[in-house]
Amino acid sequence: MSRTLPFQRSAQAARARLTKAQLLPIPRAIADDLALRAHLSLEAIRGACDHVGPAQHITEVVLLGKFLSEAGHGEFSHESLLAADRAMAEVFEGGRQTAMWGVSSESAFALLAAIVSMYDRQLHSATLGALTTASDRLDRFKAGDEYQPLQKKRRA
Repeated sequence: MSRTLPFQRSAQAARARLTKAQLLPIPRAIADDLALRAHLSLEAIRGACDHVGPAQHITEVVLLGKFLSEAGHGEFSHESLLAADRAMAEVFEGGRQTAMWGVSSESAFALLAAIVSMYDRQLHSATLGALTTASDRLDRFKAGDEYQPLQKKRRA
């Protein structure tokens, strides 16, 4: 009769395995799926969409893109974040008035398209740990925490 191998089953060993997994790139299929969903949501709000879901998703993509850039994956200025916030505020305001959520100007769409493209690149270059951290920050932000840029580590 065969016996199982005596692997360490401590909490420390589980954390070590998790830490190693977090250092790996995001699996290609997952990165492709997340990027496709972002691009589809962007196309949905390019025209007028009769439900709020794609607009909410693009708002989350904007924040995730910013969080990933703060973790060292791409450049995303604070001014671009503010401009994207204004563009999405217009989308939501228009949706509240007309029940159709869509981007009203070409310049706003171009900005959001650039952010979604950057997010696509980030997903294909970032680690699973970076995405997990960004997702955790998004969850805290959605729960009411204020936006706080990551502090850059000082070099001694």
